[in-house]
Amino acid sequence: MPDEAIRQLTAWSFSRLKDYERCPWMLWLKAGEKRDMSHVDMSAANRGTMVHDACEKFVIGEGDLTKEMSKFADYFVDIKSSYEAGDVTVEEDWGFNADWQTCDWFAKDIWCRMKLDNFRITARNDNGEAVAGIPTDYKTGKKFGNEVTHNQQGQLYAIGSFFRYPTLEVVDVEFIYLDHGLTSKKKQYTREKAMKFVPMWQARAEKVTSDREFRPKPNKINCKWCAFGPQSGDSSCAWGVDG
Repeated sequence: MPDEAIRQLTAWSFSRLKDYERCPWMLWLKAGEKRDMSHVDMSAANRGTMVHDACEKFVIGEGDLTKEMSKFADYFVDIKSSYEAGDVTVEEDWGFNADWQTCDWFAKDIWCRMKLDNFRITARNDNGEAVAGIPTDYKTGKKFGNEVTHNQQGQLYAIGSFFRYPTLEVVDVEFIYLDHGLTSKKKQYTREKAMKFVPMWQARAEKVTSDREFRPKPNKINCKWCAFGPQSGDSSCAWGVDG
């Protein structure tokens, strides 16, 4: 097992949480020790970044509609119009401290990080404050088989939206699957409904930020795609299980 040296990750994100629940030791090597991962095939991730960047540039008026966006041309034209009207923000870094108060992405007390592709205000009160909105995430790659993960991610985005916009009353979480020309059925959360899930997320996240050992969970499935395992990684993990 790992030695008893004190380790700590003080901030988490959805992807970091998923890594931790798969194998704490893998997360520590990746995010704590920041092991070299140059051997990992990043072509899919790099393409995703490129597509997301193109979407952002089009919405803010600095780029053209690309082939990857063409199945949603009307949507992106509409979002661009809403952006120009001041109702859409794109690629914002949402930071929260342990009390779910908003903070800077690199603040000393940063505890949770989220990054949405866009957030659209769809209704305002008489004071011009947001009361309804749509947090949206663009997806490249496959949709099917990821429903549970994406549903969890959407729930977290809803919670973040309510903490970031105190006047919000309702949000409709949306995923756009660019490669498939599909849009998820919007899942609606009222503030009351979303807040009921906060204790569960709090408990899951605190396991990451309170852990000091990051004990490995080796098995054939967890180790199959691990960057540090013997199956498709660099074999630097002493607990990796070969297939």
